[in-house]
Amino acid sequence: MSAALEALIRDVNTSLPERKLVELIERTSLSADLKAILRDLARITVRVGSKVVAVGRKILAFVFDLIEAFPTVTLGVIAALVLTSLIASIPLLGGILAGLLSSLILALGVAAGALNDLLSDKLKERIDGLVNSFIALVGA
Repeated sequence: MSAALEALIRDVNTSLPERKLVELIERTSLSADLKAILRDLARITVRVGSKVVAVGRKILAFVFDLIEAFPTVTLGVIAALVLTSLIASIPLLGGILAGLLSSLILALGVAAGALNDLLSDKLKERIDGLVNSFIALVGA
C-alpha cells in the first residue's frame, strides 16, 4: 500500500472512538430509533486491502464537528420548525398553511443559517477536507 493510503487509513481510524460517539448520540434529544440508527452508522467499516477502515465513525465525527462549528444552520432549522409549529396551531387554516409553507420556511431557515456560516469559509474547508480524506479509497 502507498504511504498516502496508509496515512488516510490512519487518519480515518483515529477519529473519535465509538464509545465517545455513542455518548454524544445518547446526549441528544433524538428518538430512540434514530439513536439506534446512528449507533449502527458508527459501526460501519470498509475493508481496504488487509486493513479495516472505520468509515461510519469518521462520518459521524464529521457531522458532530459541523454542528459544533456551524450552529447558525442548526439554529435556522430549529427556528423554521418552531415557526411551522406555530402556523400549524392556527385554528381552521393552520394545518393547510403549515403543510404548504413548511418546506419554504425550512429552506429559508437553512439558507439564512448557511449563508451566515458560508461567509466564514469554514464549511467549504471542512467538506473539502472530508472529501479529500476519502478520495484515496476510490482508487484502492
